[in-house]
Amino acid sequence: MKDFRRIVPSILLVVILAFAGWVMAGEEAEDAHPDVDLNIPCDVCHMEVTPNVVKQWYAGPHGEFNVKCFVCHGSIGSDFTMKPDAMRCVGCHADEVATMASPMMSGDTCFTCHHQHRLNPHLAMAKTGEGGSK
Repeated sequence: MKDFRRIVPSILLVVILAFAGWVMAGEEAEDAHPDVDLNIPCDVCHMEVTPNVVKQWYAGPHGEFNVKCFVCHGSIGSDFTMKPDAMRCVGCHADEVATMASPMMSGDTCFTCHHQHRLNPHLAMAKTGEGGSK
């Protein structure tokens, strides 16, 4: 009976940790990219899967300058992210990323003011009323 009392908490701990790992793995899977043919550009599939996103990208400055999806989102490997942070932008937009560190910008992201794929400048958004995630 004493052994049983010692074993039950251990078993419970293992079950809780296994469940937590399963939940966390499920969260990561939502942000993971499915396996694809690496010879096919992103926009070929995404024109069918998320056509509005592709159209927004083409209409924005990144599309106009042919900045490909992987620059912001990473490859389809372990560095893939659906929601890139500002550090993905620093290579081309170092000054803008630096402004994000100011206390005035606390809690904001690039997408607070810029639409995720169109990346309209502030003036255009003020005229149209389009905004980011806030």
